[in-house]
Amino acid sequence: MTLWRLLFLITQIGLVFNYIEIDETLPTKSNFLDWMLEHDKRYPNEEEFYHKYETFVKNHILIQKLNEVYKGKTEFRLNQFADMTPEEFRNTVLIKNLKKPFESDEEKYFPLTNLDDLPESFDWRDNDAVTPVKDQGMVGTCWAFSAVQNLEGVYRLKGNKLTSLSVEQIVDCDGYSSGEKDHADCGVYGGWPYLAFEYVKNTGGIESEEDYPYCAGVKKPCLPCSAPGYNKTECGPPVPYCLLSDSCQAKINPKKFVSNLKVVDWKRVVQNETEIAAQLLNNGPLSVALNAELLQFYFRGVFDPILCNPKALNHAVLLVGWGVQESRLFGTKPYWIVKNSWGTKWGENGYFRILRGKGKCGIHTEVVTAILE
Repeated sequence: MTLWRLLFLITQIGLVFNYIEIDETLPTKSNFLDWMLEHDKRYPNEEEFYHKYETFVKNHILIQKLNEVYKGKTEFRLNQFADMTPEEFRNTVLIKNLKKPFESDEEKYFPLTNLDDLPESFDWRDNDAVTPVKDQGMVGTCWAFSAVQNLEGVYRLKGNKLTSLSVEQIVDCDGYSSGEKDHADCGVYGGWPYLAFEYVKNTGGIESEEDYPYCAGVKKPCLPCSAPGYNKTECGPPVPYCLLSDSCQAKINPKKFVSNLKVVDWKRVVQNETEIAAQLLNNGPLSVALNAELLQFYFRGVFDPILCNPKALNHAVLLVGWGVQESRLFGTKPYWIVKNSWGTKWGENGYFRILRGKGKCGIHTEVVTAILE
């Protein structure tokens, strides 16, 4: 398939939502009802039902086009996001206001390792440093999951028991801003993992998931008020309705902070994927950001997007390892192994693989980790 053919197909994918005509070969209402049952979906009225059904059908066509473009490399399928347009997905699940990363002072970067003898593959899941996959739900809390899961790995590598830590504490309580850098943590509207590390450092610790469970993105979500220090300029208006009983001040309990977990600093990794692999090996799972728009319907395979703006970062995840895929048709493909926060029904049991070494979707751009005492 020629490049022009690929570009043409991608263009057509973008037009699907404007010009589709439903016919008998497409998914039926019965198919949609089965999908609703599988994913526990409900709609308030008939009008919304038919709007979502139409979107479901359009996404079916979109996925057919994607599978044609990426045939044999990456597979896409309908999942829990099948009733969302690309715009709805961007505005609901991804981060809308993630600004461009900034260059830190030199002391914020790890010294270069200059390692040349990295193993062909490595996976922190095989070394008891990664907790089970979680589900952020239909809110923009990926940044908090990414930060907390980095803390979990680093904490484990200090010789402690692998423990699921509280994402909700970060969402409820972290209103940190970077001042002149125009970065802020905004609860369900997005944020930055490095600012979450600053919050945990200055607060003195973090509770476990068991003691302070996640509730922002569940079916019947909690309604916390904005975190102390919430930056309206960077984050936008706070939530219009909230409950004090669901908020940080009512729920946080420093006496329950996980023992021996003291953040003293955080570090960045330079934008070099060999160096990122070395730091991943030396320091544990890393928090990374990327452009995740084309991952909405990812199912399996090494994701090697044709068009993916590396500067449009809108999602934070956890880098846990790397490997190489050998294929008679497509040759050798080095890849990253990435833990997502969209549940185990998405992707490869909640993970995805993306081409390594080419800066795909900006995955090398914003790589950070907490430093513990």
